[in-house]
Amino acid sequence: MVNLCTIFNMGIRNIEFSNGEYYHVFNRGVDKRIIFNTKEQQEFFFNRMKLLNTTDSRKYIANKRSRYKDKTIIASGDQLVSIVAYCLLPNHYHLLLRQEIDNGISQFMQRLGTSYTMYFNQQEKRSGSLFQGKFKAKHLSGDFALPVVSAYVNLNYKHHKINPNLHLVKSSINEYIQPALGKNICNEEIIQSIIAETGSLADYKMFIKKASLSFADNKNNPLTINDFEF
Repeated sequence: MVNLCTIFNMGIRNIEFSNGEYYHVFNRGVDKRIIFNTKEQQEFFFNRMKLLNTTDSRKYIANKRSRYKDKTIIASGDQLVSIVAYCLLPNHYHLLLRQEIDNGISQFMQRLGTSYTMYFNQQEKRSGSLFQGKFKAKHLSGDFALPVVSAYVNLNYKHHKINPNLHLVKSSINEYIQPALGKNICNEEIIQSIIAETGSLADYKMFIKKASLSFADNKNNPLTINDFEF
């Protein structure tokens, strides 16, 4: 029986990010405060995940950001990370990332956190830190790690029993099962490899359905690989 602690085999931030490796990245609002008060704020964060994922200079990004505040702009240059899954919840977020270049995850998260904090503070007429210290990150390792953690991130709102019809929730789950429904920022090739690892799209749907029940039932207990098998 393989525990999730084996999948997340390295301590939070006590790691060196390596190119081609996968990491579960997450953080929450300082004092557990709400970080997305409006749909507009959530969309700003989402759009910045796409805009800031580039080796373009920060000056170029800043200029684009100020000129096109409410639009999704794709900058030229190499990607810092591949986005594999995400879940944006009222007071925290989860990301599943693969590092593509040296220091890619650190650059990406620093830009994202700084950009969003400046925007949020301006909107809310506040100052100071928004997030609870540095972002947290865990390295994935072990058999079936990507399908398990993709399900955990995609369905994290179920883990916390948050109703997406009543609260602000934005998840990449549709990029896996219904990609034609909206804006897609996840790496399609990686998604397809994750689905193939479970067997087929139908198998992945069965897999995440069982996973959602496990998340809700085991919130305070360690989950194991066996909890997700179908």
